[in-house]
Amino acid sequence: MTSPATTTPARRPRRPRATPIAVPPSPVPLLRVFVPGKPVSTNLIYAARGYRHSRRLTDEAHAWRDAVTLSVMPWRLKSNAPRPTLAVSFVFIGCRSDVDNLIKTTLDGIKDGLAVDDRYVMKVCAEKRSLSAGAERGAWIEVTILPTPAKRPGTRKTMRSI
Repeated sequence: MTSPATTTPARRPRRPRATPIAVPPSPVPLLRVFVPGKPVSTNLIYAARGYRHSRRLTDEAHAWRDAVTLSVMPWRLKSNAPRPTLAVSFVFIGCRSDVDNLIKTTLDGIKDGLAVDDRYVMKVCAEKRSLSAGAERGAWIEVTILPTPAKRPGTRKTMRSI
């Protein structure tokens, strides 16, 4: 006679250990200001359009850019400080121009006021709203410092490794 086959109970599969996930830090708001005045479109910033030798900013464009510069100047970065990556958000109030044309002169004012070149701006969000009763024409500007992406050593691809 043969004895019944003895079987060992099947092992449960092991659950993978939970590994902590690195949560990126949330963006840090640097500033939020309202700049009163009339935002100027890039279509109207140059006097004598069409003449290459006489491109100069109009007085209206100078006034808007200087108003933005002075509004963000209290948050100016020191000259030796590292430059952060930025996200900029605009809400233009009471403007009839295309929203994309309003951004350029306003970004130039932010660049001058914060002493940060606009190449460090990685995200731009803009909208325009009509002027309601009792509201003031101008723009809300919000600048946010984005978290810097963690660099992984050895992940840079070169033409030879592709």
